[in-house]
Amino acid sequence: MVRHAIVAFTVTCRGYRERVLAGALRGPQARRRRLSAAIPRPPFATAQFCPNVVVTYRPVPIRSGLVAALLVLAAPLQVRADGPSRAEQRCIVALNRAGTKMAVASAHAFVGCAKRIALGRTPAGQTLTACAASVAGARVARIESAAARVAKRACATPPSFGPTSAAGVAAAFAAMLHPEAVFGPTLISVQKDRAGAACQAAIVKGIVRAAEARALEFTACTAAGLRAGTIASADDFAPCLDRDAHGRVARALRAAQRLASARCRSIPITTACPDECAGAPLDGLFDCLGRWVGYDFCLAAAAADGVPKSSCQRYQSVARQWDEEILEAIRHDTPRPTVHARNLFHLSAAMWDAWRAYGGGGKAFLTDESHASSDPEGDRATAISFAAYRLLSQRYALSVNAASTQAHLDSRMATLGYDKNFTSIEGDMPAAVGNRIGNAMIAFGGNDGANEDGNYADASYAPVNDPLVVKDPGTVMNDPNRWQPLALAITITQNGITLPDKVQSAIGMRWNSVTPFALTRSDPSAVYIDPGPPPTLSTTLPCETDPFKQAAVRVIELSSELTPDDGVTLDISPGAYGNNSLGMNDGTGRSLNPITGQPYAPEVVKRGDFGRVLAEFWADGPNSETPPGHWNVIANAVGDSPTLDGKRIGGTGPVVSDLEWDVKAYLAVNGAMHDAAVVAWGLKRKYDSVRPISMIRYMGGLGQCTDPSGTSYNPAGLPQIPGLIEVITPASSAPGQRHEALASFVGEVAILAWPGGPPNPTTQHSGVAWIRAKTWVPYQKSTFVTPAFPAYTSGHSTFSRAAAEVLARFTGSEFFPGGLGEFVAPANHDLTFELGPSTDVRLQWATYYDASDQAGQSRLWGGIHISEDDFTGRITGSQVGIAVYAKATAYFAGTP
Repeated sequence: MVRHAIVAFTVTCRGYRERVLAGALRGPQARRRRLSAAIPRPPFATAQFCPNVVVTYRPVPIRSGLVAALLVLAAPLQVRADGPSRAEQRCIVALNRAGTKMAVASAHAFVGCAKRIALGRTPAGQTLTACAASVAGARVARIESAAARVAKRACATPPSFGPTSAAGVAAAFAAMLHPEAVFGPTLISVQKDRAGAACQAAIVKGIVRAAEARALEFTACTAAGLRAGTIASADDFAPCLDRDAHGRVARALRAAQRLASARCRSIPITTACPDECAGAPLDGLFDCLGRWVGYDFCLAAAAADGVPKSSCQRYQSVARQWDEEILEAIRHDTPRPTVHARNLFHLSAAMWDAWRAYGGGGKAFLTDESHASSDPEGDRATAISFAAYRLLSQRYALSVNAASTQAHLDSRMATLGYDKNFTSIEGDMPAAVGNRIGNAMIAFGGNDGANEDGNYADASYAPVNDPLVVKDPGTVMNDPNRWQPLALAITITQNGITLPDKVQSAIGMRWNSVTPFALTRSDPSAVYIDPGPPPTLSTTLPCETDPFKQAAVRVIELSSELTPDDGVTLDISPGAYGNNSLGMNDGTGRSLNPITGQPYAPEVVKRGDFGRVLAEFWADGPNSETPPGHWNVIANAVGDSPTLDGKRIGGTGPVVSDLEWDVKAYLAVNGAMHDAAVVAWGLKRKYDSVRPISMIRYMGGLGQCTDPSGTSYNPAGLPQIPGLIEVITPASSAPGQRHEALASFVGEVAILAWPGGPPNPTTQHSGVAWIRAKTWVPYQKSTFVTPAFPAYTSGHSTFSRAAAEVLARFTGSEFFPGGLGEFVAPANHDLTFELGPSTDVRLQWATYYDASDQAGQSRLWGGIHISEDDFTGRITGSQVGIAVYAKATAYFAGTP
């Protein structure tokens, strides 16, 4: 009879496992209920990181208690992780140690340079970062060279996660600190202010100590985790960001605070730290700077080791954390830009009301409360969190991924330390204040004209055209100037959600009735801004002058360029591309970066790669957060930028806290997104204009309009353009000729264009080919094809220009921080419609306006808008952004 057992149980948490042999247990003692209390929590499984431990049991029966005891004594603990091999572990540890050396070397250079700058021993205007780079150059090069040698020995088997190259780790950790974010572009000179220079030198030394300690603890933690088998993915690095097992970080921060308190007694913090932490008290200076160092280190770890950037949110303002929550909710919901723009704005307005309730000043948007507080930042965080939680829980309760979104929201509340079940609205507790604000915004949304209770539908709208069946050639239209819904065999949104209906239903058609933020009108039935109608199809104007036909030709031209195989290249750097007039594509770039004073480096890429990346990057945002959410991503990146010249509202005045910056930025940016939706969709409803797929198929099915005496003439057809739009003839379709594949369709119009997605989009790209005009599709997925609403004006263009106007005014400069914003699309990795790009492509923008223009252009490359949709959207978006920013600043000042 079996009387004893060794019970092997596996503890699983966040992707790693530990397999443990529990002691030799007798009979019933091996049962789960008796073991549960004895289960040890794995190392690194902090309560916050791993609140739940999943356990599986496997009793191993043994007849002899002596044998069982000996086995346990011999192997009391066995660990096996489903993670990297020993060789991969050695590589990761070696590269991270090299990164630590790099961080220490760069940090010491900062200390030396702070002294040199203060003493005037550096070139005039040289920044601390530039000085450190030059001083540490030789040492950094030696460390990088040594790291490369170590990597060559230790990384014969590249790890499946974490650091992948010595150069990448070195670059990330060498650039870990950005002291200009604390001190501005230069330091105080000893000659001008000896005490001020000494104070700044002490602060630099403290920052460096904290950064060194953070790097050493992280490296030690990751090495221990790899040895223990508790790190099996990049996600598992996250707990090491805050690890301080040896107390290095705490000691460094205490020492830094003592030094700063001693050296900065007579110096105002706004003088010593004019940018980051300018509002902190002297005795709490390194509470603020410690968080700043932690955030910079987290970003370096994300770049070097692949630590998820979401792990860095703990260092961000509470408003930023809730903005990230709504962006995540949007990514997992049906992509309805109007609805999400409204939700973003309502969240922003609720956070504004909660922020100003504790001495923030200004005017309330909806809930006017004012409360005394001994801890205004803490009370603001609480009120903002409860308001945001109540609102987002209600708004995304019917999302297609409601359960997942709610779990995220619940987790955020738990991480912040709040009880989500506290729903009281009574009294002056910050949580109750937040609940009142959230409930008030929910009630407001029930009466703002969006028909939220009816799932935002508008029964008064019906398309005049029967659906276009995409899989069938051609189309029939009752009115070729009006929108035509598509019928698809299966409809999948751009973020992968399968919709039940095979025929599109128009989205947002009641949005002209939704209450705006800043817009006004005298006629309640009119649109807020009316630029006039889009072009319509003419049978009397010559082909060459009919704007409608020429607009379709431009879309076909761009479709014919969606190939990396034609040998055509473009310089897409800000030095050669962009700097357009409003509503035009007439720019030729800028000769110099006005921030650095240096020319923009050329960025020459294949034209087809540029067009494809442009179309996909701006489609709904890189992570499907829709255009309004995408501009939140951009605004957040601007706020995070180490080269931002201080968080000063409007670019002037005092530096504000991260929380104030974020709350005000969101009110302005998302007020613009909301009003842009009201304007654009008001025009979509009024003019009900046609999409390019219907235009091209309809006109192409009629024939050609160029030659009245030629084959297939129809005054409403497509213009003939040799090499682009041609009539198929017996000669052109003969064997070996350009239309050979179309020999069965002599007399029809053929176009040179992207022919649709390849059979295997992960390994193939389609290039371009001669196809029937009647079968043309835009550069989109076959399960999406074209958005489910009319074309004019372009929502992308309206949203993007409105956001650009706000960001230019809010930051005080039309230029991105440092004069350059960019997105890198890796070769053969970034595209989803087909394989590509064929080489790395960097989308670059000098200004917010350049970025917004590219967003509008992308819709033509993607084949879902014409130029008039884009240009007019840019113009109306500019009007929206200017009006909204004026309204937002009036709220900030308390005078709307």
